[in-house]
Amino acid sequence: MEEITAAAAALSSAAFDYNRANYIFDARMRWGRFNTGYSMAMAQTSQYREDISDLTELTVTKADTYHTVGTICFFLNFELIVDGSLGVHGPAPPGWLMGLYWTNVCIAIMFLVAFTWMAMHSGARASAGAAQMRTHSVRLPIPTPRMLDMARVTANSFEKQRAQDGFRIPFAMPAGKESELDEESGKRVTISDRRMPIWYHDEVEELRKDEGGPAPSPTSVPEHFELYRGLQQEWWCYDVYSRIGILFWFSHWLTSASLYSMCHCFTELRILWPAWTVTACFVTAHWGILRLDITSKPREGSLMCLPIEKIVPFVPVLAVFGMSIDYSVLDPTPFLQGLIYTVSWICYGIQFAWAIRLYDLAAPQFRDKESPEHAGDAWSPMEWPVPPAFSQAVYLVSAPKYLEPGQTCLTQEMKAAKGQKGQNVPQRKANECSHSMLPWKLFRGAIITSISMWVLIMFGRGFEQINGERFLLKQEGRVERWPS
Repeated sequence: MEEITAAAAALSSAAFDYNRANYIFDARMRWGRFNTGYSMAMAQTSQYREDISDLTELTVTKADTYHTVGTICFFLNFELIVDGSLGVHGPAPPGWLMGLYWTNVCIAIMFLVAFTWMAMHSGARASAGAAQMRTHSVRLPIPTPRMLDMARVTANSFEKQRAQDGFRIPFAMPAGKESELDEESGKRVTISDRRMPIWYHDEVEELRKDEGGPAPSPTSVPEHFELYRGLQQEWWCYDVYSRIGILFWFSHWLTSASLYSMCHCFTELRILWPAWTVTACFVTAHWGILRLDITSKPREGSLMCLPIEKIVPFVPVLAVFGMSIDYSVLDPTPFLQGLIYTVSWICYGIQFAWAIRLYDLAAPQFRDKESPEHAGDAWSPMEWPVPPAFSQAVYLVSAPKYLEPGQTCLTQEMKAAKGQKGQNVPQRKANECSHSMLPWKLFRGAIITSISMWVLIMFGRGFEQINGERFLLKQEGRVERWPS
């Protein structure tokens, strides 16, 4: 009997020492896991803050570049209007060419003002949104002193453990399976086949009682991406149309600069061949930028399906041909006069068609499915109706809607509900807000204005062609003069 008692005492002592050693080991692991988890989460959150900075810097850098370009463009535009006044040092160019020149130069300054203002708005709004997220939402998950105290466990805490845990015989008395408390029934339910001691469940209840977020899934995305994409709804449209506005300005300015150069060559310098060479340079530059920026993607419900962007750069070629005849040594005949007017009307027709084509190119298009995302390519979600003709030229980068395979969000892992709770918590999505399509409305108004300007100038050209050049104006003087 004494031997049995001694054997039982030895077995109990060995089991006690074994379980106490396990408890102390698990206590160290508990403290190490707590600190390691938060250290890695803080490192990943720092990366998230860099994500916000990178996405914002893209928009702000583009806006700053557009501002610089816009400042130069204002100077170039007013150089043509003010310093490059035609008819000051000699007879004014013919009316048909002045109509082309002044309409183009004024439409250019209209788009110049539009894209400069939109670039200013997109940069400022993106900076404000990033500052709001970095100071309010995306913060480092630093544990509080109370959380650190709860994570620390002393060796004498083993004395508070249950007797069956203190004297559990390994292999003969395996630990229970991992379980959690069912709030409805009030009983513990098994959630996995892992064998866990009771103090592990105590650790879960003490250190993870605030968990209850959505469980990460292959289609989940970190919250800061969802929040930022919701913010981008407020400025992406300004970013897009400021970029499109630069192209529209350059298109009209290059045409007006080419027309001005040939006028200077013919009316003041009286030289023929330089007028053709300078026109060729401007036409080549114009064709090149349109080829670079405008893709051939069709848009549903197009008003002008013809690719006028491949024809409009050659308007100055027709104009310099007409000017060459108009200022030549040939005797003025009705045939030559009719030929010049025919060339001018072809130019007006192309410019009018180009104004309509601008509406078609800049119009947004809504999509019903996501476009595939490729590494290194610009991408935007289907909620953003980006004009398909400029999808590769606006350089948009939106926050992703899903993580790449093998990536995970530690912050979501730390906040995630475990077991059955994790299946009933929905993922956090971007804030729903209406599309800020004001830039398109402004651009639409500018394009309609340009169409109206071409209609008016063509009406005026028809009136003067029938009644005579400058029919409604005196050659000199005014109707009324104020006393000098």
